[in-house]
Amino acid sequence: MPRSRPASNPVSYHKHTRQYYVTRAGRRIYLGSDKDEALKKYYRLGLGLEAIQQQATSPIEMTIKELANRFLTAQQANWKNPQETLKCYKQWLGRFIEDHPRLKVADFTVERFANWKLSLKKREYSPESINHFLSAVRAIFNFAEDTGFIEKSPRLRRIKNEPIPRTGSQNKPLYTQDDIQKFLEKADLQMKTMILLALNCGFGPKDIHDLTWDDIDGERVTLPRSKTGVCQTFLLWPETKMLLDVIRKGRYPQTDRVSKQVNKQSENSHVFLTRFKGLWVKDAIAEQFHKLCIKANVSCYGFYRLRHCASTAVSLVASPHVQRKFMRHSQLQQQVTYTHTPDSEVDMAIMKTKAKLLGNLGSILDQERNRELEKVV
Repeated sequence: MPRSRPASNPVSYHKHTRQYYVTRAGRRIYLGSDKDEALKKYYRLGLGLEAIQQQATSPIEMTIKELANRFLTAQQANWKNPQETLKCYKQWLGRFIEDHPRLKVADFTVERFANWKLSLKKREYSPESINHFLSAVRAIFNFAEDTGFIEKSPRLRRIKNEPIPRTGSQNKPLYTQDDIQKFLEKADLQMKTMILLALNCGFGPKDIHDLTWDDIDGERVTLPRSKTGVCQTFLLWPETKMLLDVIRKGRYPQTDRVSKQVNKQSENSHVFLTRFKGLWVKDAIAEQFHKLCIKANVSCYGFYRLRHCASTAVSLVASPHVQRKFMRHSQLQQQVTYTHTPDSEVDMAIMKTKAKLLGNLGSILDQERNRELEKVV
């Protein structure tokens, strides 16, 4: 049971602001630094002689940390995935609060915001991270204005986000055919199967984690993508199916032993298990793949880049709608991020269109060019 406050001392003291306060409906109401005056205001509030709205936390006294906490408490009801989004906002706002300890809302200006962005760039944060930090700070000040904590939010939009380079083959290099062959030569059975599934079905680390034996039926595998909810059935390559069969056969002798462990029964249905009979998480897959890249002497761009390789290969042999189904995207435009068409393919396409557009005219123009060259000679 919480300890009740004695009637002789109904107000609390906030040491950072050096003010007395009470809490009403989840809001902290500051009553001043003089205790006697604070008690008088407290009793006037109880008698209804003074409006609570006028005694709400003043922006002069409210700190950035307090504003961030109120924002996180109120905004969780609007988020689709509260737990994941809350974790991200705590990281973004935590960076800002750590760089500005005990900063008050009224003291924050556009100039201070600009200096903070410059400091982030000096610390070599990526453009994506900087944009997340800036957007989170703008969000808490917009929240403060919407809820009436401050009269008007600073014009933080004056400080622009960092430009993010467009995705393409030059910005995101892909693994070559030789790189993939080196991976398959150096990888163990499970990692080799993961790589083939990434290329065969466009699987990412989360798909590898979610895959169970119930999802595999003969030469086909059916798995919905957890991010979009789009489900697709994939035809397995003979090489992929062979490695899956090897893993399945090696799993059966361990069934009795694994089933004795109550906490591992549900995990036995998953295709990929670690040597400790646990599930492969995304970080573990990334770590093992990084070790494989070092072993194979190949530049590491991450396991997820294999999904980009698969998307790019499919885009060269199929229509965009087939590629969308293969990638399990909900919208056609999403696959632009995953497709990195090399310039050589564009050159080949240009030469193929010559016959379709010019026809015999192309040969006639070539003859005309040869005649002009003979005249020059």
